[in-house]
Amino acid sequence: MFPARLAARVPFEAMPVPSALTAPRAALSVLAHMQGLTPFLSTDWAELEDLNARHRSSWFELLPRPTLAPCLWVGLENAAGDVVAAQAAILLDCTGKSYGARLEAMTAFYDDPSAAEASGAWCFSASPEAREAAGKVAMMSSGWVHPDWRGGHRDLFHLSGRMNRLAVLARWAPDWLVALVDPNVSRLWTERAVGPRHMDRHSTILFHQPGEGRLKLHLMRFRPDDVILDLQRRAFSPQTAPLAECLP
Repeated sequence: MFPARLAARVPFEAMPVPSALTAPRAALSVLAHMQGLTPFLSTDWAELEDLNARHRSSWFELLPRPTLAPCLWVGLENAAGDVVAAQAAILLDCTGKSYGARLEAMTAFYDDPSAAEASGAWCFSASPEAREAAGKVAMMSSGWVHPDWRGGHRDLFHLSGRMNRLAVLARWAPDWLVALVDPNVSRLWTERAVGPRHMDRHSTILFHQPGEGRLKLHLMRFRPDDVILDLQRRAFSPQTAPLAECLP
């Protein structure tokens, strides 16, 4: 791996977090290590794009992102050094325009929406919750688990998702966490699985992504306080013991 990419990575356990997230960080790390996986946080989006390109047969193409938008992603690496699960997020400034407005203007995706529109891109949002999301909005995306690591009792999709949400809270302290969810995987995002969240019942977002076609998407939205409560609840679940070995 290139030295610059190694420098962009931080061990998940070493990521600075507020006190409310210390126990959840340790608990999630325990769950990863129990499965022989090493979790890390990276800000190298190009590495994520390369990973996505190598695994397109089992992974949706990444949504486009504005190049200046802060970004991060969480990965789970096996003993051979292969990343077998990932989830990502970008931070959008929605103080002047709501998240829903930025979706329709396509500034949530592109530096130059006009050029993107000329190549066939467009977006329509009918979600009131998307228009209510304002301030600092963390947009999560890119959830993936290698096919060989799916199923059973691993649940790497939700483990990496919680790690991603924890990293978002620790790094950015957003006003909202949101995601655009494909109908085929919307059933995975139940409250029992991920904690309190809002999920539009129907596909309220239509996004035409050149090369991928028209995407019908559900808007999912989390309040930061609800995410913290879910992370803390998971931290004290019996399956994460013993925590003392991982606490600083």
